Amino acid sequence: QSKYGKCAHCNEDNIQPAWCLSCDPDKATRWTSGNKNIDDRMKAFQLRTFTYKDAIEWIPFDRLSVVEEVGKGGFGSVYKATWLDGMRKVEKIDDDNYKRTREASSTVALKTLSDGSLKEFENHMKCIFIDNNRLKIYGLTQSSKNNKYFIVLQYADNGNLHKFLKTNFQEVNWKTKLKLFFDISKDLYWIHDAGYIHADFHSGNILQDKGISTTLQSYIADLGLSKKTNENVSEGVIYGVMPYVAPEVLLGEKLTKAADIYGFGVIMSEMSTGQRPFDGRKFNAELGADICRGLRPELASGTPECYIELANECMDLDPQKRPSASKIGNILAEWNKSIESSDDTNEIKKQFLEADKVIKLLPISKHPDEMYTSKIISTKLISKAIKGIYFQLIYVVLKLYYIDLVKNNNNCLFRFVSNPS
Repeated sequence: QSKYGKCAHCNEDNIQPAWCLSCDPDKATRWTSGNKNIDDRMKAFQLRTFTYKDAIEWIPFDRLSVVEEVGKGGFGSVYKATWLDGMRKVEKIDDDNYKRTREASSTVALKTLSDGSLKEFENHMKCIFIDNNRLKIYGLTQSSKNNKYFIVLQYADNGNLHKFLKTNFQEVNWKTKLKLFFDISKDLYWIHDAGYIHADFHSGNILQDKGISTTLQSYIADLGLSKKTNENVSEGVIYGVMPYVAPEVLLGEKLTKAADIYGFGVIMSEMSTGQRPFDGRKFNAELGADICRGLRPELASGTPECYIELANECMDLDPQKRPSASKIGNILAEWNKSIESSDDTNEIKKQFLEADKVIKLLPISKHPDEMYTSKIISTKLISKAIKGIYFQLIYVVLKLYYIDLVKNNNNCLFRFVSNPS
């Protein structure tokens, strides 16, 4: 007998509280948005739902109130809203009897779907089916004002990672930083395991949320630019925030999971300094060329050596030498275990506790936040800039060689004139 009771409709055992796999997924699809494409693609996920709480919905826009913009990226805006119907939940009545209910109302986020594309929604959903602990998706909606489509998703009450660091940098310790990084590495592992490359991995796309718990948790968001591992990309142009883009991608090479790992390393530098990478520099072909020639963001003085080594390994010029998300997760799990341990002689723990004693001064940002949104980057211009640098170097070397040659010839001539025998 099922510990979750029986379905009132078919009398089969429920597989989860208040959820019958035979009846409920089908019932969840009895609606329409008025758009067959939207209906078909949403219902494909609804039919694969295994719990009442995880069932996505078509949410009428008039059930969302107090909609206000809270963020703007390169490819869409994010809004905060109140969902009047509230999130789904299940209440236990007795031993094997459960009741479906909802929150009185819930705070949610609305993310615009770029050009009405469902790609971001589908990418998120496919990753959620691999790992259900990711950022929650509640469904889709359409604005009655401008007919734009939105993903309705979990609202992150602590904003993105950059804003979190900007607000809390002097208070946050390395124990918290390592916990957040472990969450990020775990999320990135599941994205890669689902067969995707994030392709736009930076601190603005990492959200912090406490929700109903007291523990801060990090989530990777914004899968709008994500690619399948074998998916082709546009030749000559890429999208992203230049300081976080891997050098091989800036040179026009194919996106790989290792490109996401490079971005992870850059985020590690930001977590160390509290400052976004290359703040104050123009994000142009010259910066791209410098990154391709080995320029990397600095880490703060007093940062643990083991942390610096991992960050540098993630930002290695050779993609093959960068660690996998799985390896990073294992390292961070060990560091978290060390810092939580009661063994004060643990070398890793000592490094991070010493780092906490360093006075942390948050640098004043030179760039506005808009500089760090995803934009079109021309890989051709970067390649051209690198060629220009090489030609300049060749010119300088040849010039020095010529000067040296003339100087040597003149010396030989002087010696001959002075002593012709």
